[in-house]
Amino acid sequence: MVRALTFDVGNTLILASPRFWLLPLLEARGLRPRGDVRKAALEAFRFYEENHLKARDLETALGLWREFHRRLLVGMGLEDHAEALSRELVARWKDPATWPLVPGAEATLKALRAKGYPLAVVSNWDATLPEILEVVGLGRYFDHLSVSALSGYAKPDPRLFREALEALGVSPEEAVHVGDQFTDDINSVATSADGQRGLVPAHTTCNVAVSWDLRKVTLFVTAKNLLDEVYLVDRSRG
Repeated sequence: MVRALTFDVGNTLILASPRFWLLPLLEARGLRPRGDVRKAALEAFRFYEENHLKARDLETALGLWREFHRRLLVGMGLEDHAEALSRELVARWKDPATWPLVPGAEATLKALRAKGYPLAVVSNWDATLPEILEVVGLGRYFDHLSVSALSGYAKPDPRLFREALEALGVSPEEAVHVGDQFTDDINSVATSADGQRGLVPAHTTCNVAVSWDLRKVTLFVTAKNLLDEVYLVDRSRG
């Protein structure tokens, strides 16, 4: 029986992609990326992930975000504007527009609270997260925040989850974690026979399509899943 829920933040409650919070700002300034936005974002977020555990106080955390923004902008080909814009973005870190919500996120949390479920955050984030959740209006829905930089360990370390479950007073079997990953968040749960728990296996699909023009008739032949693999479509229906 589910008695409590825990939530990731990035791409679960707050939209992380630069197209939602950075590109509109650049467009308003008449700036257009000259580099690969996706590649720049991946590299900037990799830098953040590697360093966020050291951002245990606001000063360090804001310095980390400034460097994150600078690297992102440089990667997008906006070197001439990177320093000024990165400082501006950090100065606006308490502006809700900097942290757009996933559609339906607040409505979901509100509905769960109305049903009496205790809720917690379990997120790899720095010391700014508690205040960010307040400025976007989501902080009030949570009973506990397990923030990696403040706790000292990051996912996939199970201690971050354990901290949240202990705060909520529930066992792992009584909780559901909501995140942006299809498999379990730490990829370490033993796989069950029905596929409801554990790592989702990846397979290579082999499909072939061939067509021949026979005068007025076109013959089209398709062969799908030549490797005869079995796939998991989703957790509930298999």
